[in-house]
Amino acid sequence: MRGPRSLALTLVAAAALVAPAAPSVAAPAPTGLQDPIPGPIPDSGIRVALRPVATGLVSPTGGTAPRGDRKHLYVTDQNGKIWGIDLRGRNERWLFADLTGLMVSDLGKVIPGLAYDERGMLGLAFDPRFRHNGLVYTFTSENPTAPVDFTTQPGLQPGAGQAVITRWRVRNRHAKHLTVNPASRHVLMRIDKPQFNHNGGQLAFGPDRMLYISVGDGGGADDQGPGHVPGGNAQSLAPRNVLGKVLRIDPHGWNSANGRYGIPHSNPFVGRTGADEIWARGFRNPYRFSFDSRTGALIVADVGQNDIEEVDLVRRGRNYGWPIKEGSFIFDNNGEGNGFVTRNSPGRPAGLVDPVLQYDHTAPGGVHCGSPGSTAANCNGIAVVGGYVYRGHQIRALRGRYVFGDYSRGFAQPLGRLFVNDGRRVEAVNDPGIAVNGFAQDRRHELYVLGNTTGVLAGTTGQVLRITSAR
Repeated sequence: MRGPRSLALTLVAAAALVAPAAPSVAAPAPTGLQDPIPGPIPDSGIRVALRPVATGLVSPTGGTAPRGDRKHLYVTDQNGKIWGIDLRGRNERWLFADLTGLMVSDLGKVIPGLAYDERGMLGLAFDPRFRHNGLVYTFTSENPTAPVDFTTQPGLQPGAGQAVITRWRVRNRHAKHLTVNPASRHVLMRIDKPQFNHNGGQLAFGPDRMLYISVGDGGGADDQGPGHVPGGNAQSLAPRNVLGKVLRIDPHGWNSANGRYGIPHSNPFVGRTGADEIWARGFRNPYRFSFDSRTGALIVADVGQNDIEEVDLVRRGRNYGWPIKEGSFIFDNNGEGNGFVTRNSPGRPAGLVDPVLQYDHTAPGGVHCGSPGSTAANCNGIAVVGGYVYRGHQIRALRGRYVFGDYSRGFAQPLGRLFVNDGRRVEAVNDPGIAVNGFAQDRRHELYVLGNTTGVLAGTTGQVLRITSAR
């Protein structure tokens, strides 16, 4: 999900510059940029109101609804619960699914004294034919209780459990309050996680009715360390390495290696080196993505390391650069130290796709965000949270714009941000007053921002806020 940078370290393929000098003369070490993008994030001038449609949750991460249902939103809470929410102003919610018993056993216990975690209930998608088959899909973090399908550490116990993609069926798809039948569980795939962070976690069906899945690089930092291969998981095309990728599968097929789902023949690595499931690679933590409901464009927000947050327009078979680049900047993993960016290099190296939007962590004139002495005022944000292109009707100023956000200006603080894209750059909207964990879009194409005031997996301050016009 978000990720304190002190917990993150990764390998970059082309980082150090070696000068052609005499053997006794060491090449100068690359240095990081203090403020990679010096200009401020401009204010959009747009003001929105935020109206609660659900409160009392723990740490909501996302929401969606089946096709044709304009009355409800189904919200994933990181602790393992999924809530059905009535959007008609009745302040009504019910438990759609309680999967808390499946969650990884050390959820929220990784950092002593702080209930921060990036695992849990992270993704939910309704089958395009839900009204006929009652099928739903989840992305969860679970204990390694069954054989794994994808791993970078064969024969070893994964350090942070497994990412599990599961298909379920509701009890009665015609019921007023839908609920999942726990006996219908059908696991599609299991992916070993070396570390607790950088999970990805988004599920969504594309316009092609295939299921897309985002998976982070495995965690830690700089895409290096235990469970990370030389050159980084995000760049690896080893047969069982799907970390740092966006995957595409047919959940109704059966031609995968485990026979539990289908591999679309149009996937770019079918018959080539690389896992058949891969749609695109080169991501650090593609925590949230969405499809534009009008154009079908796949828009992925990839959480950065210590400097750059990025939004990518993702296409079949492309490489989005991590850990060779962070945004459009060359990345240096700095060995055992904290990684940093060294210079802006748009379009180079060849074969890597730069983001369509990016911003840096450090506010102009401030101390480097996250370094000793820095404050929230020094930070533009620390972890991008992807949203949606607004196609609703309530807010004229947002129409056609990509609405997204940032987890917070300060770790574990309710200082999240709302942003819009004006077609060329990132612009700010008024802050929501919460730590931002995710966004949701209902079937009327109206948007919601989700989060809490603790910034961690604790308390009952979790909220779902409808983004409306400020009148």
